[in-house]
Amino acid sequence: MIGFTIFSSKITPSFRESKKQLVSIEQFKSIVSFNILLFCDLYQNNSAKAYSKQARTIESFISPNQQVQVNILTVPGDQAIDFQQVEQYLDCKFNQIKKPYRSNSLVYTDSPYKLYNVLYAFDKRTLLCDYFKFMIDNQIYNELSEIQQHYQVTNLQTTLFNFFQNKDQPNSMNSVQVIRKKLNSQTKEQYFYLLQQMKHINQMHPQADYSNQMCPDCQSDSRCSFLVSKSQNIFLAGQSELFAYPIRIEFVNLIGRLFSQLICQMMHYARTQNANYKLCNLASIDRIEEAISCPSFNLERNYQNLEMLGDSVIKYLTSAMLFEETFLNNESLLSSLRIKLITNKHLSDVYIPLQIRSMNSKIHYKKIRNHMTTTINDVDDFILSRKQQADIYEAICGACYIRDYEFSDVIKFFKLTNFGFHGNFQKFYRGNSLIKFPDSYNNQIYPLKQQKEIRPFVQKSIYNQPLQNFEQFLGCKLTRLNEAMTVEDYERLEFLGDAILELLIVVNVHKECEKFYHSHEQQQMCREGKLQQKQLLCPGMMHIAKISLLDNGFMGTMALYYGYHQYAIGLCNDTQNEIEKVLDSLRNEEFNEFQIINQYSTQIPKIMSDLWESVAACIMIECGWEGVVQIYGEMYKPFIQYVVKNIYTIYDYHQEINRNIQIEKN
Repeated sequence: MIGFTIFSSKITPSFRESKKQLVSIEQFKSIVSFNILLFCDLYQNNSAKAYSKQARTIESFISPNQQVQVNILTVPGDQAIDFQQVEQYLDCKFNQIKKPYRSNSLVYTDSPYKLYNVLYAFDKRTLLCDYFKFMIDNQIYNELSEIQQHYQVTNLQTTLFNFFQNKDQPNSMNSVQVIRKKLNSQTKEQYFYLLQQMKHINQMHPQADYSNQMCPDCQSDSRCSFLVSKSQNIFLAGQSELFAYPIRIEFVNLIGRLFSQLICQMMHYARTQNANYKLCNLASIDRIEEAISCPSFNLERNYQNLEMLGDSVIKYLTSAMLFEETFLNNESLLSSLRIKLITNKHLSDVYIPLQIRSMNSKIHYKKIRNHMTTTINDVDDFILSRKQQADIYEAICGACYIRDYEFSDVIKFFKLTNFGFHGNFQKFYRGNSLIKFPDSYNNQIYPLKQQKEIRPFVQKSIYNQPLQNFEQFLGCKLTRLNEAMTVEDYERLEFLGDAILELLIVVNVHKECEKFYHSHEQQQMCREGKLQQKQLLCPGMMHIAKISLLDNGFMGTMALYYGYHQYAIGLCNDTQNEIEKVLDSLRNEEFNEFQIINQYSTQIPKIMSDLWESVAACIMIECGWEGVVQIYGEMYKPFIQYVVKNIYTIYDYHQEINRNIQIEKN
């Protein structure tokens, strides 16, 4: 099926598709001819004859074609296609029907064929100083002295005609010298026009904001650069040489602002639809669009956030699958096998056969050239690195997961790409990791400061307490709790728990941050300059949030706060002494600042964060994701809320720390 977009001067840029209209095959042929000739003018400024062999045929629009094409056609008219204007334009081109120049229209010269906009009209009495004033008013020059220097003129008390006619004047700009030669051969003309050639469609609105399809010059009282270019290269023609261009300025003006962006959008939609087809509808269109957009294409919304989410999803699923293999009883062996599955090499290997085209900086109207005469040149297309291919694969996994926050779609994607997934224990792959948060919250005080006031750290540790007491605290009976709390045995469970908690944190931070900092309204405000770029969620913020809640300082402190050390089996005396020493500090700590808890990373024995993770795995095996969210989700909930609401402060703090580290290294 071939799709077309036909837009008129009443197009609304916020909609992806303008009004659909049925036309006869003859009318369609005239529309195609209209576009071929129009874009030959706007891109190359050559006659139609120069492109007769290269111009696209009608069949290229309606027949299957393996090469990439851009099927965007423009038509004049407001509510309906104005076929009368189409025919007038074709008559001008094919039948050489010429109409004299009229004011406020584009013009062309016949020999050679060139398309211009009129910069300035004058007669033999127009003063030179009036022309100079016009150029200053239109910001072509900033001040009079600058013009005098360029034109090599000191006497302003003369006419513009005499200035151009006088061959004895000192050498000026090249274009002025050419005008002087030409003017002396046109003494019979009464009216003259200074012209600027329209060379390329992207030069029409150099100040335009293409992301919003608007031009600040057009919106203001000043004349748009489309009509008064700041280019200093000018031409001269007499009135008898000029003919009115048969297309209204308003229509060409619209194309100059919208067309290049429409090409980019059409390419984006086409590639997103193609990716959606290949992914068998495993993710939403918007998320696929985000997943295949490189940062070079869209700084505001690209694959980076979904890539981080997908990375955690893949890590969890591969960890759970490997954990099922009971013969893999060594944590280091499990980790090495997991690394092989999540390396850039493996992920890029399974991504490449999909042949999903990404959106990058090369998807740009300059690359397409004249879409009515050629296909898109993909020879120099942007080549993704192995890492980028892996990142996009992870982003697609994130897009699949985020649709319903279920693992089933990701597992289907694994099978589609021959990832090598063969997990069977259904409890690992059912349910979701979402914590229920209120619609709004305001967490200015660090949660542990408040929690300490209600439930302080244990004043006197009692080690080797019965595990039944710990089960009562957790609220569930865990058959593998003994393994999880034994120093010599917990490593396999810790391997799985590490992936469980990472997914729990990343999924919920991502969801909450998007709710507060990455809505469509905020993205639009950022484009309009009403919101700073840093106010939008970025991958760096996601990473900082993750390490803030998953480093040894945080998890170790949480384990000590909830008394995990009192139920640990096999802690040596040295470790117990280290724990008591750090507990003394924690009891006296005010926790007024968010970074304090992370500063304990080097003081708390790592075994405490390992136990924190191994118990999470123990809960997963017994109760699935519902149990993990009910127990660990509730413990993490106030801290996730705090991090989300203070993400900018936390992010800036870590950025400053990293800068200082770099300064010290240098």
